[in-house]
Amino acid sequence: MSSSSHLTIEEIWICPPLSFARFGQSPYPMENFHWAENDYSPRGTAETVIEPALTFNIDANSNISAYLPEEIRFKDNGKWRPVCPFFELHGRLSDGSEGPIGLNELQAAGLSLKNIVWQIRVANRKAYHYTLAEGDRVEANVTISGEDHRIHPLLGSSPQDADNPLIPEGMYIPLGQIRVIRPNPTWPEVRLRITPPQGLIYAPSNTSDRDLSALVPPTQNQAAFLRHINCFLNPQAAWPNWELGSGANSDPRTNPGGLYAQDSQGNSLGFIDDSNDGLIQVTLTGTGVGKELTAYARYTCCPPDFQPDRRPFVSIADGLSDLTKREEVLRRGYIDGANWAETEEEIADLMQRVRETMEASNLDHQNLRSQLANPSPNGEKIFPFEPMEPRPGHPLPLTELGRSNHARFLAYEVFKQRLGQRPELFEKWIRKPTNEPEPYNEQMPALMRGSDSSPMFISQRQYYLMKEWLDVVQNNPQEGGES
Repeated sequence: MSSSSHLTIEEIWICPPLSFARFGQSPYPMENFHWAENDYSPRGTAETVIEPALTFNIDANSNISAYLPEEIRFKDNGKWRPVCPFFELHGRLSDGSEGPIGLNELQAAGLSLKNIVWQIRVANRKAYHYTLAEGDRVEANVTISGEDHRIHPLLGSSPQDADNPLIPEGMYIPLGQIRVIRPNPTWPEVRLRITPPQGLIYAPSNTSDRDLSALVPPTQNQAAFLRHINCFLNPQAAWPNWELGSGANSDPRTNPGGLYAQDSQGNSLGFIDDSNDGLIQVTLTGTGVGKELTAYARYTCCPPDFQPDRRPFVSIADGLSDLTKREEVLRRGYIDGANWAETEEEIADLMQRVRETMEASNLDHQNLRSQLANPSPNGEKIFPFEPMEPRPGHPLPLTELGRSNHARFLAYEVFKQRLGQRPELFEKWIRKPTNEPEPYNEQMPALMRGSDSSPMFISQRQYYLMKEWLDVVQNNPQEGGES
């Protein structure tokens, strides 16, 4: 950006607009890493590779520096490192330049850090989602000046003017920390950092007197279990007394089931954790701004990524693309010409992610779960896949077979040739997203449960793209290659 005088900042935004902070008990944040190029050579592993990337270090006074890690460390003494994302202030100046807003850009507009105000609002509304009782809301709100570089805790509490607040007065649930980073000439950008909570569980003060048989197996010591739970929530609040409806009183918000700690009757035990969603707001004011400017970003706190080199076949990006760009793949000529290479890359990447998902799955167990979930019109539940007996050295034969079958399609040309020769396999293998829910069967993605407790499917955009791709592969050898 230009650093000349008499400029104004015309627009601001936060980058990234969405990020994920992941629980961790270690005091050291997770180091940065990227996905590297996979080795698809004849003797390559074809496995997803991750490698260290430039990582910021923040000292006790919020000073920033950077280093390249020699290795990626996920744990310290058995404790997970938290993922602590940064958010940068970006904008556009009156000279047409745009990008990160830092000390130089503020100075060029006659502004300083004191012209910036951050507001962070976070909430855990899982209990409120079920009960709709105001007292079950867990929220925190912090406002920070751009020149305040102290650590600010996010202390979650419940509205004390509501009936029977879940969190008693004077108590709180730590929902993480916020820190505005101190910029310097080497790293002059304006940044905010989120540190997530540790991933702890909280329960009512009378939990030891309740029916925990569905939660704590008879072989497990109940007192030892409760030593890891923070039991101080209000037992008179709505959430510890919420009962699961059935029949005409059932509530679709409870699907899929088992998303909360419950007693032997399926009623809530009043447990919550410290996961939360946050809204970040930044405001810029002053003579170097045409008018007060405001921008927003969101983040969510969630569990560690236990398999960071295994990517899901439907990602957040896929979900957003399905919402905003679903119809583009159906436009005439979308995958023709210059778009064909990109389409092939997307199909190849999807098959890589499908295989990675398969490697993280236990099909033998999921086959049993799916059989139990399938309807039984004749009194006999149907297995999606014929079960296979374990044998020495092969304790999970169905899983092993599934991984072997999917490994073949890591080679894009093999997958293209197979479907080009037998296009009917597409309808046979791939579950259509717009179909009515059916029993669990052999269609892909196999044996995986969606958010509605029915068999999962790929996104509509992915389905349409693959269908259009197959049409080219089958009918247009000049573009799609010989089938």
